[in-house]
Amino acid sequence: MARFTHIAALMLCCGVLPALSPAIGISQAFHSGGTGSCSGCHAMHSGQPGSQWLLQKSDPSSICLNCHSGIGGPNSPSVFSPDGSALTPGGDFYWLTRNFSWTGGQSPGYEHGHNIIARDYNLLADPILFQAPGGTYPAARLSCTSCHDPHGQVRGGSQRGGLPVSGSGSYGEQGAPGAITGNFRLLGDSFYSGGSGNSFSHDAPIARQSSISKFRESDASHVDYGSGMSEWCGNCHSGVLNNEHQPAGGFEHPINEKLEGEIITSYNTYLRTGDFSGMAANAYLQFVPFERGVSNQELLDPNSRQGPDANANVMCLTCHRAHASAFDNSGRWDFKASLLTQSHPAIGDAGATPNDVIYSYYGRDIAAEFGSGQRQFCEKCHGSETP
Repeated sequence: MARFTHIAALMLCCGVLPALSPAIGISQAFHSGGTGSCSGCHAMHSGQPGSQWLLQKSDPSSICLNCHSGIGGPNSPSVFSPDGSALTPGGDFYWLTRNFSWTGGQSPGYEHGHNIIARDYNLLADPILFQAPGGTYPAARLSCTSCHDPHGQVRGGSQRGGLPVSGSGSYGEQGAPGAITGNFRLLGDSFYSGGSGNSFSHDAPIARQSSISKFRESDASHVDYGSGMSEWCGNCHSGVLNNEHQPAGGFEHPINEKLEGEIITSYNTYLRTGDFSGMAANAYLQFVPFERGVSNQELLDPNSRQGPDANANVMCLTCHRAHASAFDNSGRWDFKASLLTQSHPAIGDAGATPNDVIYSYYGRDIAAEFGSGQRQFCEKCHGSETP
């Protein structure tokens, strides 16, 4: 009897016995901000050989990719596709597997993003960098759960007095009475430990994802960033959080800094190299996002193409993708190409497929849309005068 009681208690905690739980509507919000379906990730008695925490797979990232891999699409939650088709705001870990080379250059896969370790999917640690740039987080421990809290806790969870989570915090929903919504994309907050002794000091950012096309980014359906994104990246990359130029140590792009008037004007009028005939109402470009400078998610509109105003900030994700991209340094565009029509991967590159070329810029034909003379998207903010 005692043994049955213990097992029943465990199953109740995991949400396996809904009839015994009066709050099951909240506890079953698996990946809608909170978690209740323990069996989605954990085994009851014995996990995968070599894994910790009774996991169903070899490691935490493999657990995540068990549901978040596959062909990409507007309604596909995949962040690891077989062909680069996961055109999500964060990018596609597929690019970590692609090595490109051409006469006079190369772009190895490990340069393309965060090298998460997912052994079941042959994703391994960064072979060159042994810790986070600007920080000390060990590359050998990097996983999805280094950034995302798999249990969806907010402010330390109920054990610290936090209210129960009743829904996602990604799409602007309101919490049920007596409950709250989760952090944006389950990102860890200042109560979270990303592992390896790395306790976060900055809260999850304020941001809102479009509910129209949840998993395919475009100018008209994207994440609208409010505030706190760069600070949150600083939980692991604190050494690169600079708010001003560093003349003594060479150029370092400022982040989390208000956009100056001339930059706002440039962003809102720039359409392509040499063309400043645009208008603020439809100025937003998916390759150059920015923070609105607000802390209220209700003020964000992820379907708006409105350009920045005097409250807007530059951030890490203005130039980089959070997961991975087709380009070095997880760039939103090819930082090495003088003209974007000369970006790599390109047709004829060793290791590149036609889909790699198409998906590298999220299905947009740079030459057709911006012209063969399109220079780097730094121009969106800086015009023809890059710093």
